[in-house]
Amino acid sequence: MEQIKNKPMWQYYIILGIGIVFLLLAIFSFRNTMVFLKNGEKTIATVIDLHRYESEGEVFAPIFTFRTKDDQLITYELAEGNDPPTWEIGETTIVIYDPADPSKVVLYSYFRVFIWTLLLLSIALPLLVIGGGYFIAARFIL
Repeated sequence: MEQIKNKPMWQYYIILGIGIVFLLLAIFSFRNTMVFLKNGEKTIATVIDLHRYESEGEVFAPIFTFRTKDDQLITYELAEGNDPPTWEIGETTIVIYDPADPSKVVLYSYFRVFIWTLLLLSIALPLLVIGGGYFIAARFIL
């Protein structure tokens, strides 16, 4: 029993520290996303074309167009594509953009808006459970 209590725990400090860093990054990402949502403008965008790429076959990325509040026409190409294409020319969706920089555009859906926050949290939480869980177990169980 004494041998377990004297076991080096530096690995768990590192795991816990990395988990805390990822948690702080997730909080920072969430804050930035909320500021973007608060200050952003929602509008309807229309698919005007499908950009064809060669990437292990043909991939189609939609190109959207929308008008800002200032009546400026903005064209936005989604950074991802599918085969077969999931968008059709003439299809519409809601986008949110930064009025100060209309080139910053995000399709208005939960996953697309919060992708970085969710990704960082999915890394942080297991690390926090493993790193912090060891210290709880060492204190109360071991």
